[in-house]
Amino acid sequence: MAKTETDEKKDCTLFVKDSVPCLVIENLSKDFGGLRAVDGVNLTIEQGERRVLMGPNGAGKTTLFNMISGVYPATEGRILFFQKDVSKLPPYRRAALGIARTYQITNLFPNLTVAENILMACQALSRTKFVMFRPVTSYHHLRDRCDQLLKEFDLWDKRNELVKNLSHGDQRQIEVAIALAGKPHLLLLDEPAAGLSSAETHALTLLLKRLDPKITILLIEHDMDVAFEFAEKITVLYQGKFLAEGTKEEIRNNPTVQEIYLGAE
Repeated sequence: MAKTETDEKKDCTLFVKDSVPCLVIENLSKDFGGLRAVDGVNLTIEQGERRVLMGPNGAGKTTLFNMISGVYPATEGRILFFQKDVSKLPPYRRAALGIARTYQITNLFPNLTVAENILMACQALSRTKFVMFRPVTSYHHLRDRCDQLLKEFDLWDKRNELVKNLSHGDQRQIEVAIALAGKPHLLLLDEPAAGLSSAETHALTLLLKRLDPKITILLIEHDMDVAFEFAEKITVLYQGKFLAEGTKEEIRNNPTVQEIYLGAE
């Protein structure tokens, strides 16, 4: 009998041991015709780690995210998620195993309420299927999870508002809540602070720092304040290749990084 998505996630959970990295990327490359967007990248991220991925525009950061989440197949190399090779799995299979992500551009249903957006995300990885003639309120476990996320992300008072009427900052918070709906092991955040005001960026940074420490987070971020406040370790890409890796202090003081990205005097 073929395994269900729930069975796959249980199988992955069996591999979650302290000694096993959450994500290992081995010699990963991606070609678009004659362009090599990602070139032989190697990366190891431990469980519960807060890693920031930095680099100038065109460095290959989002392409790398798209390969990890399954949007793009890798040209070369492989991706190990808790020692399981997921390189050839489609996005929905990777999501079922516990890989979730957000996007640079908000990807919500604007004409639905906040609660409806989050409720659909809670149902997406569940074996429960909505039935036309059964009220949504009867799906107690999904409603409970939705309510938990609404409260955790300070969205309870806005739960019945249409998403299109909310600020960009609120929409970013909703996206993170949706990504966490399936209780992922790995969360990929693609520039979550893009387009936010200073106050909204500060609020989002505080929210990210409150997330469950068991969740491994890989964050793409151009805002230096967010990156250096959030990161435990930073990896820098340049022209699709690995450039540098280290602590915040090591990256801040790296002369090559200063020259090509942070701006050396």
